[in-house]
Amino acid sequence: MISLSLESGLRLTINGQPAPADHPMAALVEVNDIAIRRALRRNLRVDATKSEIVGRWHENGEEPAFEPYLVRTEFSGKPAVLNKYRHRIFPMDGYSSSGDFKLMVGSDLPGAKVKAVLETSTEMRIHYDELPKSMFSFMPVGIVWSPPKKSGYPVLVEYAVGESKRGELRRNKAAA
Repeated sequence: MISLSLESGLRLTINGQPAPADHPMAALVEVNDIAIRRALRRNLRVDATKSEIVGRWHENGEEPAFEPYLVRTEFSGKPAVLNKYRHRIFPMDGYSSSGDFKLMVGSDLPGAKVKAVLETSTEMRIHYDELPKSMFSFMPVGIVWSPPKKSGYPVLVEYAVGESKRGELRRNKAAA
């Protein structure tokens, strides 16, 4: 996981560790430095201590790319807030084969039921079993579930695995 954070300065980390200076993402950050700082500053309200863009670095065919998912903002004495990434900075910003869609889930549903609904909706929306298998070597295939702002619910990333594999995982879990 890649993180671009703005505290006392712009910092690039990969899986929680400072990124090597020769990593291709460092060059992308250097080219987009002003746009990244501007976007992250919008999240740094008076009580915010840190703002970061979280995403994934991967090979995009011939060219490596950063695919941003979330903006995480930390506050003094309060829990961090996750919001869906909505900026236009990087080449893969807004990349989506299926676009946004809404899903209404009753607040009285237990967590396990909500998770099953999200998993099933992910498979139905993406049609994982119909995608060319060559795509899986360089692209994550899934959905970022972003609840309404101020709902208190977390942002979730759900990867697609295919309806048959999902059914097998559920059967194994039920058997255990």
